[in-house]
Amino acid sequence: MTIKSIWQILFVLSAVIVIIALFFDLHLLYVSVKPLLMITLLLYFISASQGYPGWRKYVVLALIFSWAGDVFLISDDLFIAGLASFLGAHIFYIIAYHQTGAATGELRPLDVIKFVIVGAVLVWVLYPGLGGMLIPVLVYALVLLSMGVWAHKRRGATSASSFVLVSTGVILFVVSDSLIAVNKFAFAVPAERILVMSTYISAQYLIVQGLLKHKEV
Repeated sequence: MTIKSIWQILFVLSAVIVIIALFFDLHLLYVSVKPLLMITLLLYFISASQGYPGWRKYVVLALIFSWAGDVFLISDDLFIAGLASFLGAHIFYIIAYHQTGAATGELRPLDVIKFVIVGAVLVWVLYPGLGGMLIPVLVYALVLLSMGVWAHKRRGATSASSFVLVSTGVILFVVSDSLIAVNKFAFAVPAERILVMSTYISAQYLIVQGLLKHKEV
């Protein structure tokens, strides 16, 4: 068994434990294992991407900032710090996408329209409850949706498998973050934490796997 396989298995194991902990409301287990998610995914990516070009470091930074966001969001009191951490993660992902196809890829009108619609609906739903958080949330939403657009701009400039995995992962990331925002600023979402973590974990894994499969075409 290779080192990268070991880290991959540990990531999957951590993910399963986190979901089980949420399902059975085992808070101590949840807060103990949640920080391991991005650590194991990061170590998997590092071991699987040896010899890759310079864009590799931006994925590493995105995962480090995601880890910080995971830790901060364990506490509701550190929501702003978590928001800032994931903002950084999205920016580093955008740079990685730019260097893995988005710089020369094809951006279709529908790719932009669907994220504009999602953004408009989300702001409409959240606006009444945002108060002083209006500007930070709008900035975050703009960067998050830009990440979605930039992932789709890789079309035609990377391998088909890389494009599909990354674009699907980004959509799940948008879903996960939207659920957090709706639950916090608009109305309670049933089984919110399980839905958020399952879509978030899937998103990060698909994005990483997709970038590992990047090939210029």
